[in-house]
Amino acid sequence: MADASRDVRVVFDAEKKSIEEALANLSNVPKNELQGAIDSLVQRIHALEKTVTEKIGILLAYDVRTCMEATKSLSEQLNQLRASLVPKAKFSFKSRRPASGSSSPSTSSVSSSPKPAAASLKPTSTINQSLFLKFEDRTGEHLFIGSLYSGDEERERKAAKDVALTNLTDCTINLVHNILVGAVHIKNLKRCTLVIPPVSGSILLHDCEGCTLIGACHQSRMHTSSNMDIYLHVTSEPIIEDCTDMRFAPYGQVFPAEELDRLFEAAHLNASVNYYDKVKDFNWLRQQQSPNWRLLEPSEIKPEVAQQVLSIDRS
Repeated sequence: MADASRDVRVVFDAEKKSIEEALANLSNVPKNELQGAIDSLVQRIHALEKTVTEKIGILLAYDVRTCMEATKSLSEQLNQLRASLVPKAKFSFKSRRPASGSSSPSTSSVSSSPKPAAASLKPTSTINQSLFLKFEDRTGEHLFIGSLYSGDEERERKAAKDVALTNLTDCTINLVHNILVGAVHIKNLKRCTLVIPPVSGSILLHDCEGCTLIGACHQSRMHTSSNMDIYLHVTSEPIIEDCTDMRFAPYGQVFPAEELDRLFEAAHLNASVNYYDKVKDFNWLRQQQSPNWRLLEPSEIKPEVAQQVLSIDRS
């Protein structure tokens, strides 16, 4: 195993060095080529990150942590450079307000701007909110991504958007709409229920407590969180770190079955591969089962939870 881990590190380190050199030269790139150079680096960091995820089974624990820190550092460097080199574009969208007399909570306002860099294996402590469609700083509200709908259905279906959910308490969040979601970044949620359609990228979560998350993605990483029910479809092994009392079950057991095929196809996500029960705990690198996560018992599964959130926007 040591030899296999070393071989992976040789390839990883060579690409890491090449990306670092490209980052160092980014300020010298002509302005008309800068966005293309940034987009290329986003993809390269994402690919490097994916390499670590796919090789977890053969990497030594020390190498896993070293590579995690390296991808985190690369993402932070790129975010800092982009912030200094590329002016931030700002757009705003009015919230969808429920009809007068409705008992449903109001929908938050949301703002949007260009697609962000791929997140690292361990999310940075501060999300650059200006780069996402976002819901933030809300309590006791229902938040619906459909409030972003521009009416241009063809454009909405072609351009996947990344979403940031930050500082939400006692909220329900519905991200199911014609707007395609590329990745979801979640920070500091308390007692929230999230319904996330299949996304082509990652669900990245940290500093959350007492939430129910229903989501499907290529990669799932959860950090510094506790007491969560997670109904998950994920096509690579999910990762937790510094988490306790995390409970997992399959996504399809609570999401309306009639919608699954359409949504998986739209996200280009493999519906037949699900590693929801193959959780990797980076605080528990032993052979025995981690005490920080378990599978939900059949009696604990709540099949109605997703429908309750979705029905608010379909009435």
